[in-house]
Amino acid sequence: MTIGDYHKILDYLRSLIDGTQWEGHVFAVGGCCRDEIIGCEIKDIDLAVSLPGGGIEFAEWIFEKGLAVKAHVTFPVFGTAMLRLNEFPEDEIEIVQTRAEKYTDSTRRDPTTVFGSIESDCRRRDLTINALYYDITRGEMLDILGCSIDDIRNHVLRTPDDPTSTFDDDPVRILRAVRFAARFDWEIEKATFEGMKSNVHRLEIVRKERMQAEFDKMLNGPHPVKAMEMLREIGAMPYVMPELVPMFDMEQNDNHLGTVWVHTMAVLDKMPAVPVLRMAALVHEMGKTLGSHTGRDGRIHYTGHERRGRGLINSALRRLRYESQFIDRVIFLVSNHKAAKDWGPKAERMDAMALRRLQYRCASRDRFNRLLTLIDADNKSFAPGHGMPQQVEAIRKASAELDRQHTSMFTFRQPIPQAKIRKMKGLGPDDDIRPYIEYIEKLIFSDPLISKEMLRRKLSAYNPSSKRRK
Repeated sequence: MTIGDYHKILDYLRSLIDGTQWEGHVFAVGGCCRDEIIGCEIKDIDLAVSLPGGGIEFAEWIFEKGLAVKAHVTFPVFGTAMLRLNEFPEDEIEIVQTRAEKYTDSTRRDPTTVFGSIESDCRRRDLTINALYYDITRGEMLDILGCSIDDIRNHVLRTPDDPTSTFDDDPVRILRAVRFAARFDWEIEKATFEGMKSNVHRLEIVRKERMQAEFDKMLNGPHPVKAMEMLREIGAMPYVMPELVPMFDMEQNDNHLGTVWVHTMAVLDKMPAVPVLRMAALVHEMGKTLGSHTGRDGRIHYTGHERRGRGLINSALRRLRYESQFIDRVIFLVSNHKAAKDWGPKAERMDAMALRRLQYRCASRDRFNRLLTLIDADNKSFAPGHGMPQQVEAIRKASAELDRQHTSMFTFRQPIPQAKIRKMKGLGPDDDIRPYIEYIEKLIFSDPLISKEMLRRKLSAYNPSSKRRK
């Protein structure tokens, strides 16, 4: 929302609490205050209520007055509620009591929250830039630390309290610091950075869902490479995605820009902010960590790494609680990112049949275009003179030509049912039908305009030379 729309909501809340028990106790806090100082759009509105139980009780008060779209959602463990106002139904508001929080022991995965003063609430926040409060009653910004606004203007990230205490209390703040540094392209103050490194082992206790939420925002933000490099530098990657760690120092041949990690970062840097593409770029070389061999040419080879890494990618993303559909999409892109490897720098060795097969494998234009985006980024991330920067452009042009000829294969379906194939060829239920299906595909991919009658005639005469597998 715009800053103007944000203040319309604050003005409405001011009129709502005027003369009530909530007057002087409701504050806009955190990101909305920070983003107003920066001058960018407001993403979320968070309110802090400086009364015990104030987050949930204020939400209940609003609902009982009939001012909420529907019943609020509460999270009693955290003293938090979420609702939407009738006047502003598109904007979700999170409400919480001012609080103090800490992991009660070294293995607890969520912090315990208790009521605290606004000063203690300020001190427990992750970064000074997120420790601003807007007093809705008075209509003024409160910089309790006395440095939050200056840190925003000077592009500095630091903790409100001693870094060790801040990151020990809630280690997710380490990931949040990385995320904000990458999002804004700001620098982390030295003591804070050292505190992140010395407390990185605390990430061991963080729930995977919380870790995934932060990792996603880093990976899909404006500077994903900076975020990944910072995770590497502070030693956080073994706790976030340990499968990537062997890539850091894994050597490659001189046709690459450097190590497997350097190449991966070059590919990631070229990716648009599409989650499945960003993730595929990050993990597309993960299969190389499973081993290599030295060929007769004396060079290192990672043959089939695009397929060998599927199990590793699957386990890494499942551990971080990614959804199965997302994982499957990532694995498809990674498994096929070498599909055009032998087609030549300008796809001069690609024929229409091979292109149609790739279209068929992708099954949709969207997946095909995403795969080409990954291939293009990979092609352009080799050492000078060793990449194929013009290949994907040629493939796209050839695909567009197939569209004009109405011979693309994105929606191809077998024209002869399997039951009919078995009947025509006298096959039993245990006989292998694949050679016949592959033969039909070969005929159609070669000539998409072939008639059904011609297909049946050719299939009737066909006798596979290879033995049938049972």
